[in-house]
Amino acid sequence: MPVAIFDMDGVLYRGDTVLPHARETLVRLRASGWQVFFATNNSSASRDDYVRRLDRMSLGGDLDHVITSAYATAHYLERLEPRPKDVYVVGADGLRNEIRAVGIAVRDRAATPGLRPPPEAALDGGGDAGAMRRHLVGAELPAAADTVVVGLDLHLTYAVLAEAQRSLLAGARFIASNKDRAYPVEGRLLPGAGSIVGALEIATGRSALCIGKPEPFLFEEAVRRAGPEAGAVVVVGDATDYDIVAAHRIGAIGVLITTGLTPHDAVAGASGDAVPDHVIASLDELFGLPALAGA
Repeated sequence: MPVAIFDMDGVLYRGDTVLPHARETLVRLRASGWQVFFATNNSSASRDDYVRRLDRMSLGGDLDHVITSAYATAHYLERLEPRPKDVYVVGADGLRNEIRAVGIAVRDRAATPGLRPPPEAALDGGGDAGAMRRHLVGAELPAAADTVVVGLDLHLTYAVLAEAQRSLLAGARFIASNKDRAYPVEGRLLPGAGSIVGALEIATGRSALCIGKPEPFLFEEAVRRAGPEAGAVVVVGDATDYDIVAAHRIGAIGVLITTGLTPHDAVAGASGDAVPDHVIASLDELFGLPALAGA
């Protein structure tokens, strides 16, 4: 049974807008006997959140067919020896909840030292940089976390970066759910998790271990779930250096769609494993590819 793995942001939707032909494509593949999986680097939501979102958008899907970098990160941590006991997350609650679901303790974001500056240090109170520095220096500090996990954080603050830096400099494990450079939403791109990971790598002189694409873990999990009857694997993504590289690392056909991170005129700059097998401008063009003949 052939397997199709779709990235979501920039491929099936942008923000809350379903992209053209997304619903029809998934219906047609399923009706033709394809197993359809969803694999995203976005760690801001849990798999349950994504299932609800896919249902709301009439795209289908269930927990067994949704794989996120948050889920993969949690299960990576679960297998570590020694197992983490105190994790500080720079990211959203979806990532925290996935890690907690495997029985690992995660600090509450609200407990971050210096998170709530006094009025004289708050930006809307005049933005006194000296006051903010004194506030951070004077904050009561807990013991350093043993592991720092970084994902997409739409509410990032300097205090959060400072606390993550402190634990990393003290020797904490450094894990990135993903290193995406950008996050496609309606009409524009927003900074991705990679921009936050990069800031901490510079601040500490260390490199994070990446769990999400272009590492193969997410796609390998999809193929594992597809079972021994899995046939050809086709990956549809919007980033040459994430989706296409990860596809080729598992021996899959990598199809780039130009509705997200990578415009068509940028494909010529790809090299090695980042070179897509096919480039399409719209999901309905999938069915003109040899691997989907008869679907």
